[in-house]
Amino acid sequence: VSPQPFTMFARGVRSLSTARAAAPVLLEMPPLSSRLERMKQNGLLALTTPYVKQQAAAGSKGQERSFRVQNYNVPLNRPAEFALPAVYGFGRVRSRTLAAEVGVFGHYPLSRMRESQRSHIRNVLAAACISYDDPTTAAGSALQKEVSLNIKRLKDIGCYRGIRHQLKLPVRGQRTKTNSKTRRRMGPLN
Repeated sequence: VSPQPFTMFARGVRSLSTARAAAPVLLEMPPLSSRLERMKQNGLLALTTPYVKQQAAAGSKGQERSFRVQNYNVPLNRPAEFALPAVYGFGRVRSRTLAAEVGVFGHYPLSRMRESQRSHIRNVLAAACISYDDPTTAAGSALQKEVSLNIKRLKDIGCYRGIRHQLKLPVRGQRTKTNSKTRRRMGPLN
């Protein structure tokens, strides 16, 4: 009689023939759900790549490339973090927080967002561009007007910073023996 190989289990030593019969059942993975089921269950965060390619193949004439807020063009082919700074007063951090408000993180271009997300971003940008009351939320021409009024106030009271603005010289203590050519050429702030 040839000896059978042995395996170790928690309850002791058993032969291989009995081990196969009494092998512990591994946890089974649930069947993978289809992409459509996941989108119905969790919602659609961005348009799928095949859909975007299909729309591009159908014709890019009907597809808009940017939208306008006041006199700024916001490109749709770039992520929000890099597209929204086209509006004066919206930097990368403020753009990223606005995209997070909508529920988009990472490098989704604006063109791949849902229309509801894009319209929310448009509405927030438009509201910020006409918010003359609150300078902390202002952007666009409202913020430019606020900055120009602040500079005018400094000039009117005749303080050191106002005089530096009038003379078109650096205001914040930069050297003027060299390297102030850019500031002397700047006209719009004064």
